[in-house]
Amino acid sequence: MIKNLLAYQEIDAKLYDIELKLSTSDERKKAVSAKKYIDGVEENVNKLDDHSASLYSTFENAINEHKKLIEQYEELVKGLEDSKSEHEVEFLVKKAEELLAKISTASKNIENISEQMQSVVKDYANIKKTTRAAQEQYSKYGSMYAGMKKAVQEQRAELETSLTKLAVNIDSNLLEVYKKKRSNKIFPVLYEVRGSVCGACNMELSMLELNKLKNGEIIECDQCGRLLYQDVKK
Repeated sequence: MIKNLLAYQEIDAKLYDIELKLSTSDERKKAVSAKKYIDGVEENVNKLDDHSASLYSTFENAINEHKKLIEQYEELVKGLEDSKSEHEVEFLVKKAEELLAKISTASKNIENISEQMQSVVKDYANIKKTTRAAQEQYSKYGSMYAGMKKAVQEQRAELETSLTKLAVNIDSNLLEVYKKKRSNKIFPVLYEVRGSVCGACNMELSMLELNKLKNGEIIECDQCGRLLYQDVKK
């Protein structure tokens, strides 16, 4: 059983190497990065739309408030022109000054909101620009990555066929454990012990575990999770 699993792992190592080279290639990384950005564009645009709508509503309210203040000021000035009482004039002048201060504050608020709206317009333009760049990047590197996969397609198919043939002579439960560890990026999965320690992580094994190994069993390392065996012929 150990011999068969070792033979399986030897072939699987070639397949793993192909997969590793593909997954860590610059072509894949750049294609994935671009795709991630493209997938998130809609959400970013929706957020920008919401922010834009909120700003527009605030801008309209600010404009209306400013307009009301101007109208109040104009009415006050008219009242000043018609007023004959010194006391009333002083009162109206004070009110006029207060209104002017509010008008000034309202004007600054409108200016601030206007600047924010201009910033949103720039954000829209930037998203459009970066989306176009991401699409070009994805098209370029996605195509290159697809070409890389196609180049090793035949080799992968041959290796997978060999693994299928070898799998017939391996205990199905053991092979399932092997495949699960392999899918969790543990590779090589099967290691030979060195003396009384795990051949992968050097963890000291117990006497019970060593006895199991001597009896030809395959055990699992508690520390690194790899499958361990011992060459009983040694």
